[in-house]
Amino acid sequence: MKPELQKEKDKKLLLKVLIENDRIVEDEFLSNQKLQVIVNRALEKLSITAEGRELKREDGTPLLDLSQTIGEVALYNNETLRFFKKAPNTPDRDKGFA
Repeated sequence: MKPELQKEKDKKLLLKVLIENDRIVEDEFLSNQKLQVIVNRALEKLSITAEGRELKREDGTPLLDLSQTIGEVALYNNETLRFFKKAPNTPDRDKGFA
């Protein structure tokens, strides 16, 4: 393996995961680790369950495929991910009105 490819694979990033009530966990991850590793670590450290939660980037972009690596989705150092509960599906405001 070329040295520059090895460096990219081993690149460490500090990532933060934010949930409700401003609870946050931050940890270092390698760019070749899967997004599922981030979720698992957040679940463990924050003592929460994944049920009804969705991982999103700072800009609100959903990260739906947790089998992708950190490098594949191009997360950057010190990025804060959101792992909030999904908002309940609310009926269309105009439905039910005559």
